[in-house]
Amino acid sequence: MTKNPTVPAFDELGLSDKALAAVRDLGYQRPSPVQAEAIPQVLAGRDVLAAAQTGTGKTAAFVLPTLSRLRHHRKHEGPFCLVVTPTRELAQQIVDVCDTVGKRTGHRTVSVVGGVSYNPQRAALSRGVDVLVATPGRLEDLIGSGDARLDQVQVLVLDEADRMLDMGFLQAVRRIVAACPHERQTLLFSATLDEGAIEGVADLVHDPARVEIARRGTAAETIDQFLLPVSPEVKNGLLATVLNGEGHDRVIVFCRTKHRADAVCKRLTKAGIAAAPIHGNRSQAQREKALKGFKDGRIQVLVATDVLARGIDVPDVDYVVNFDVPADPEDYVHRIGRTGRAGEAGWAITFVTPDDVPDLLATEALMGRTVPTFPRANDYDRGQNPPTLDESRTPATAKDVPTSGSHRKSRTKAAAAKAVRQQAKGTGQKKGAKAKPSKPKAKDAKARQSAPKSAPKDAVAKNGSKPARKSRRRKSPSAASAAEWQSYSGPRKQRPHNGGRRRPGDKGAR
Repeated sequence: MTKNPTVPAFDELGLSDKALAAVRDLGYQRPSPVQAEAIPQVLAGRDVLAAAQTGTGKTAAFVLPTLSRLRHHRKHEGPFCLVVTPTRELAQQIVDVCDTVGKRTGHRTVSVVGGVSYNPQRAALSRGVDVLVATPGRLEDLIGSGDARLDQVQVLVLDEADRMLDMGFLQAVRRIVAACPHERQTLLFSATLDEGAIEGVADLVHDPARVEIARRGTAAETIDQFLLPVSPEVKNGLLATVLNGEGHDRVIVFCRTKHRADAVCKRLTKAGIAAAPIHGNRSQAQREKALKGFKDGRIQVLVATDVLARGIDVPDVDYVVNFDVPADPEDYVHRIGRTGRAGEAGWAITFVTPDDVPDLLATEALMGRTVPTFPRANDYDRGQNPPTLDESRTPATAKDVPTSGSHRKSRTKAAAAKAVRQQAKGTGQKKGAKAKPSKPKAKDAKARQSAPKSAPKDAVAKNGSKPARKSRRRKSPSAASAAEWQSYSGPRKQRPHNGGRRRPGDKGAR
């Protein structure tokens, strides 16, 4: 593993004159540690395994040296460099850096991501491309249709490799790599080089130079971190109060789910705070509009989910609010890394309810440090039962607390399995218990005994005619009440019959 000596200047790293001009366009003064260590290795043609804290310039660490030595395409040629990244926001961030450097070096960059039309991407690829930045799903689609060919790739970059594996892209990434030439340079950038995080793709690099600036779970030292213990019943209303008290210009709020992000955004808007959601259910146009509005200052608060925690690269974010403690401790580090970027100061505050304490302890175990309570916590009404956290506590060891929210997932799965069993049986009995036969009521039993037995199907009546067939007409709408219809949650085929008419509240009902 390379060491971290005194950081040299950019002109001492071996970059071309055009790339050095691009460095000035990017606004860099001196290289960050990951740039200082990775750039010479990339220029030397070696495969690289690199990990560094978020916000330390990893993108420029592979773009600058790659475009310093990459050939230029002719019509219908390329790509010569392929960058695969997990999200559309990360892809756009990489494209922005490539475009800035490409203005100096003369390289053309094309992005292929999901959520937008195929046709413009096909047209761009057909004209020829030097650098292709792609998300796995859309790239596989274009490879399958014959619009994207990877047989000329000289440099393959897997950016945020650990996140791609977390999102289930392992097999897609391996198929994409298989479509590239065997003789190539491979650069793998990740938040961590732990074997458990990148074991699925570590074999794709050959004799790599390892560049590891910080251990797993290390947050930037420029970020001050605080906790705000709150009682669950006041948590929703408290967010707007805190934002108004601490300032709400250029703030990012992180939530655990997409639906909660939407709900938080609506409450903030009602409170007079200009907020916009950004998550996986939003279209590409909506996500780009939200990011642009946030950068321009028209949007004061961006409400995001963990999937996008690494894809938001906005300078001068004032602070970050963790409205929910993330289930995965690694996500905490990436969330707060949206502020305090490129050596600037920033701070983060995390709402903690009693149910969040196990996730908090897991996060502190990962970072190897405890997070203090917010100094102005008593200025806010935090409800009747906020959790009590010992300020003198020491970080728990990783083996003492569940990681990656495993304790929460197990509870959720157990509850879901129980609900499914109860729904299927219509009772609350335990699995494996024998159902007790229900005793018929006395009245019903007596009525059945006195009732005449029904004639056999093919029996002939005394007058020589067969009995009238039972009517197969649909039951009248009164057979199933509106309450029955709307509360039913079983299989669709067994839904109470309503005579083919729509009920009040049904989709399309008048």
